[in-house]
Amino acid sequence: MASIAQVRPPHEGLRRLAAPSPVAPAALLLVAVAVSGLGLTLLRGSSGQPAAAPPAGVAEAGPGDLPRGELPIIGDPMRDLTIWWSNRLSDASRASLASLQGRFLTPVDPLADDTVQSLYGKILLVTIPLLTLGGIVLGYLIMVSRTTGESAYTARAVTPRFVVGATLSVLGIFLASVLAQFVIATDVAIVGVAIGSDALGGSGAWPASGGVFQVLQNGSFDPRVPEGPGNWNSGAWLSAGLVGAVLLTFLQMVNGALTALERLLVLVGPICLAAYAIPATQRITNAWLKVLMAILLVRFAWTIVFVLFSLEALGHLDGSGNPPTVGDTNALLGLATGGALLMLLLPFALIPLALSGPGPLRTET
Repeated sequence: MASIAQVRPPHEGLRRLAAPSPVAPAALLLVAVAVSGLGLTLLRGSSGQPAAAPPAGVAEAGPGDLPRGELPIIGDPMRDLTIWWSNRLSDASRASLASLQGRFLTPVDPLADDTVQSLYGKILLVTIPLLTLGGIVLGYLIMVSRTTGESAYTARAVTPRFVVGATLSVLGIFLASVLAQFVIATDVAIVGVAIGSDALGGSGAWPASGGVFQVLQNGSFDPRVPEGPGNWNSGAWLSAGLVGAVLLTFLQMVNGALTALERLLVLVGPICLAAYAIPATQRITNAWLKVLMAILLVRFAWTIVFVLFSLEALGHLDGSGNPPTVGDTNALLGLATGGALLMLLLPFALIPLALSGPGPLRTET
């Protein structure tokens, strides 16, 4: 006979059945998403704002049809994310192209640059006293030097070089300006003759408007619109468009570095050109000319690449500068990305090549 302690109360089993069971977190998450989606749907329906008109070429949904690209109640998060990502990518591409506008294919003109105008005269204030002191010393050496038997390094032999070095030092800003203007005029002539300003934009807007980068500037993507005239292919835009925007950003960084180096060369031009007066310091003048010519060579090469890729792009653009088909869009994206990549690699190949060769001046030993 069981003891009284071993007898269970009759209501213990009912209490165990009535105890709440633990709810899985995943189930609570699904319920929360469903409730929030229902609330958003009700808010959209009660906002009172008229629905946006569908784009041209898209058939309106019937009474029993779901909106194109959307799921019932909770919407289509992938579609919304794609539109958001495409808008950010388009903004990045436009910003990268706008930052290149006006200075991308144009070397620094010392006569039109504010920094050079304000600092070049101060550099000359240092150089002219040095040249004057050197002229006094040179004149004294000429007076006390022997009249016969002078070597190549005596005062009489250095006199012509000193006069040339002093002249170049004072007129260095005009020399650099002539070189820059020559490169600018050549670039504008090549682009204007090759592709025409009426087809791909004026010279003042290259390459931010027109040319091979036109497709990046006019880019947008809307998955509600089927692929067709004036529309983007999502895969090409979200891949090649992203690569093109990144390459243009790095290209702007390289362009900024070259512009800063070019401005520095112009500012120290008087001192570097005055170094031609003495054979022992002629290497400074030679190195200055080599680096300046290397930068101008990169500017000229950028123009050639831009023209060649833009000529390939002409066949894929209609009269308004937009690609007529999705195939043309994909081709233009490839051309723009390839052009930006080649322009980015050119400075790293041309500058070492130009610096490794002999300079424009013959170095005396």
